[in-house]
Amino acid sequence: MDPDRFAGAAVVFAARSSWEDLREYARGGAVALLPVGSTEAHGPHLSLDTDVVIAMAVAEEAQRLLAEAGRRAVIFPALAYGVTDFARGFTGTVSISSATLEALVVDVARSLAEQGFAPIVLVNHHLEPAHFDALHRAAARAAPARVLVPDHRRKPWALELGEEFCRGGAHAGQYETSLVLAADPGRVFESRRDLPVLDIDLGRKIREGARSFRELGADRAYLGDPASATAEEGKRLLRVLARMVTELVLTEPSE
Repeated sequence: MDPDRFAGAAVVFAARSSWEDLREYARGGAVALLPVGSTEAHGPHLSLDTDVVIAMAVAEEAQRLLAEAGRRAVIFPALAYGVTDFARGFTGTVSISSATLEALVVDVARSLAEQGFAPIVLVNHHLEPAHFDALHRAAARAAPARVLVPDHRRKPWALELGEEFCRGGAHAGQYETSLVLAADPGRVFESRRDLPVLDIDLGRKIREGARSFRELGADRAYLGDPASATAEEGKRLLRVLARMVTELVLTEPSE
């Protein structure tokens, strides 16, 4: 394939395309990027669709990087509901079971694979452990679909995402607030500037049995330091996350 074939190509959204155009992309070996997020509380300063906003932004940047490498990618509509047990009790949060999420992802992946898209990449940005675990199980079950799950919680990628992320304070803190400032700043409310730092060792609290934000001591559904977020840092983080997606696709063994 000509590596310059798709350079500079516009982002392709499946929902805004005709079925005949998508048929041509699939016949040409296009990658399907499936953003995955949640609908849940992200502090008093971020919208409920924060994870979806970030997942979509990462998918768009990954599409551009893949185009530069000569791989066409199509972004499909995001899955906006996930396993969000930690945010239960905060108004607007919608949680589905792990079994429901797993079954939905398997069905979507197999449907896309039947049309010729490969691989199907789950561009997920909801970090709750049970949610991510369900995605990994779905990827394993979805055969004959080829499903990839970039997991930025793992090394070496996690190390590039900053100290707050590595300490487990990523929910609506400096990390996620920076990403939204870069992706869609209108979804970041000025109240973030007045929020105190909430430094909680998330991993330790979970090991001690905490199973909700309130049990963690995060009574306003945020951790970390939202006030220190910047759009510049968000742009850097988006590039890291998109590079992870791109490298995973490009290094996947072909059948």
